[in-house]
Amino acid sequence: MHVRPAEDPEISGETVRPPWLTRDRLLDLLDRSAPGALTLLVAPAGYGKTTLLAQHLERFRGSVLRWRPSRGTTGTAALLSAVHHGLGEACGPATVAHLLRRVERRPEPVLLVVDDLHLIHGTEAESVLEEIALLAPPNLRLLLAGQRLPLFNLTRWELAASTVLGPADLRLRADEVRRLLREVYGSRLSGRRVAEVEAITQGWPAALRLLHPALLHPAATGTAPQLAAVAGSLTRTYLEREVIRPLPERLVRFLEQVSPLPRLDAAGCDALVGGSESAWTLDVLADERGLLRREHSDCSFHWGPLLRDHLLHRRSARPGGEGRERVRLRPEAPTPAPTSVPAPVRELPSGSPPLSLRCFGCFELTLGERELDWTTIRPRARALLRVLAIHPGQPVHRELLTEALWPERPPATAARCLHVAVSALRRFLEPGITRGGSQLLVRSGEAYLLRLPPDGSCDLRRFETALAEGLRAEAAGRPDAAARALRSALEAYTGELLPEDGPAEWVVARREHYQRAAAEAALVLARLELARGRPLDGARAAARSVQIDPFRDDAWQTLIAAHERRGDTAAAERSRKGHARMLLSLGLPAADAVVDAAVPEGRGDDVGSDTGGSSGVT
Repeated sequence: MHVRPAEDPEISGETVRPPWLTRDRLLDLLDRSAPGALTLLVAPAGYGKTTLLAQHLERFRGSVLRWRPSRGTTGTAALLSAVHHGLGEACGPATVAHLLRRVERRPEPVLLVVDDLHLIHGTEAESVLEEIALLAPPNLRLLLAGQRLPLFNLTRWELAASTVLGPADLRLRADEVRRLLREVYGSRLSGRRVAEVEAITQGWPAALRLLHPALLHPAATGTAPQLAAVAGSLTRTYLEREVIRPLPERLVRFLEQVSPLPRLDAAGCDALVGGSESAWTLDVLADERGLLRREHSDCSFHWGPLLRDHLLHRRSARPGGEGRERVRLRPEAPTPAPTSVPAPVRELPSGSPPLSLRCFGCFELTLGERELDWTTIRPRARALLRVLAIHPGQPVHRELLTEALWPERPPATAARCLHVAVSALRRFLEPGITRGGSQLLVRSGEAYLLRLPPDGSCDLRRFETALAEGLRAEAAGRPDAAARALRSALEAYTGELLPEDGPAEWVVARREHYQRAAAEAALVLARLELARGRPLDGARAAARSVQIDPFRDDAWQTLIAAHERRGDTAAAERSRKGHARMLLSLGLPAADAVVDAAVPEGRGDDVGSDTGGSSGVT
């Protein structure tokens, strides 16, 4: 790593070239990208995405096509025009097909670079970029950077070699922080103070840029809390302008409400905000926005650098803010009634038709013996029903619904569309109802919910209840009860959540949440069975975990151990090869395992043949 000037408009907003560290660690990773591959840099403002793009372009040997959308030029025509101009064509057909043909004829590698990708989120231009990535010839690579994960279907085979670098990858490591402070900013700090700076900023480049003048001042030799206070004050304006202001109001409101919690999880956030969307919202903030860091060991989330302190300051800056915070934080004080999302209404009055919901594997809704003709209602109304169904018996705020289903419409128009869809669904589900008489699809404050009858059925509820029971029993040292409950949870999980909705933004985070939970349930069950001396049952459960999430290293290791415990050397070896294939698909070394081409991909091992199962895992 060495020092050289590089453009850094993310922080300064100017076209100057301040001194910066060359990010050799990341540049080497970009250099190793496979031909035709897609690379995404996704992180909040100030993580050096533009700087990294500039440094990579200086090293790239080939032709470079660039586009940076602005507020007035975010359309498909602007994108294709800029790319064709980069190819040396002043006129001619500006189409994807023509572009790809021109690129394919070139003898040299071609790199298409797009910065500020978030400005075209959900637009036709973003879809065109995905089409280019899917159809890219071998000599074309795409390098896209933005503050929000695009709506690309990264599970497609054509995009299997894609790389996504997030805040955890782009942050400055401890040695990079030390060299930046010493070689670029001239701060001669002790090793202890450098470690404190790294801990406070979490390697966020913007924070280091803004903090470094204070580090040159004698006051910076104070205590770590004093340094943290200085960092908070120096980054407050930047956080508000560049991080908070671009967010939808519902996300800002959620972040403020949960800011008293030093560590976040869905249950704790639900209890604090008085709603049930926290799991969904946390996934969006972590996976799509990069503002939270996921802790996979316990399904919790850590705050991004200095964000929590800023939100707490934001709350207390309002009149009455500190008092409200004290009420929320006092354990003996009653929780104030929520102002926007009231408590869930779960049960239907007696005499209501029995409702049965299925969301795993496919969507099914039945009402007693009635035949439901889904072709009589519009697709958006059906989608609204599915959104409510994945939050059974829980209110979903109307802003969440309009943003999920009518993101392209102005707020007032989207609200009217929502009302029309709700009315259509009520007439469909309960023909002949009078105004305000719906018992299934009801309004609760500023939210809507799909009520569940006491004698109804819902696979999501069965899964969640059994999983919670199993994890509680496992923590309490009751392995038999834990195993029974976890098996029930896995029986309820019959496939991914609403597969027919594909990569729809409103379902992806929930789908991944349930996938992770089901894979974790199977892994916990496998370990319980092994601890009880039942290696065959342990192998079955571990195979199910791998089947649900093939990229869980701990599940593969448990599966291999279970086969070895059974004394089935052949099955253990096949599982090692499957594990090796998984690692290689991620670009990770698999030195201890040999991939045998004679073992076909997806072939079932003895877990399937012994038990009649069909895990398809080796």
